[in-house]
Amino acid sequence: MNTKKRILVLHGWNATPEESWFLRVKDIFEPKGFEVIVPSLPGDYFPKYEDWVKVVKDFAPTQNDILIGHSLGGVTILRFLEETEVPVGQIILVATPIEAMSFGQIENFFFRDFNWSKIKSNVLKVNLIYESDDPLVPLAHGQTISEKLNAAIKVVPGGTHLNMMDMKVLEEIIDGK
Repeated sequence: MNTKKRILVLHGWNATPEESWFLRVKDIFEPKGFEVIVPSLPGDYFPKYEDWVKVVKDFAPTQNDILIGHSLGGVTILRFLEETEVPVGQIILVATPIEAMSFGQIENFFFRDFNWSKIKSNVLKVNLIYESDDPLVPLAHGQTISEKLNAAIKVVPGGTHLNMMDMKVLEEIIDGK
């Protein structure tokens, strides 16, 4: 059984691991003893939720692990938690939507309402990071998730859909400072 702390970072829709802050998680947390995986999720502009959830299933997270999802990556984590029987240690959802809004290409991720009680039972700690003026995912999405999962929400100023993020925010959440 794996006892080393691992972090899985999932990028959002139509993105790559090389964009934004995703690979910086490796730079910061691998020297602290974490194994950090930042996979390229399949499907580009037309992703399928089953393919993305399979990436998380293949990672096989345990109570030692942290899952970080940006935008649609966060939705993927929520869908995984609906299906797993093994609780995950911590999830960090960054600018995660709860509906497709007007983006038809991602509607298959929102094929039903979320099973909030199942999600809540499959994660030990939930943290949320949202921007005050996100142009794509309104803060109300984070507030809803916060209420449904009784989760802490960190609201940072800005309007970049958290494509840029002060890594100190993640460090404080993960290091518990």
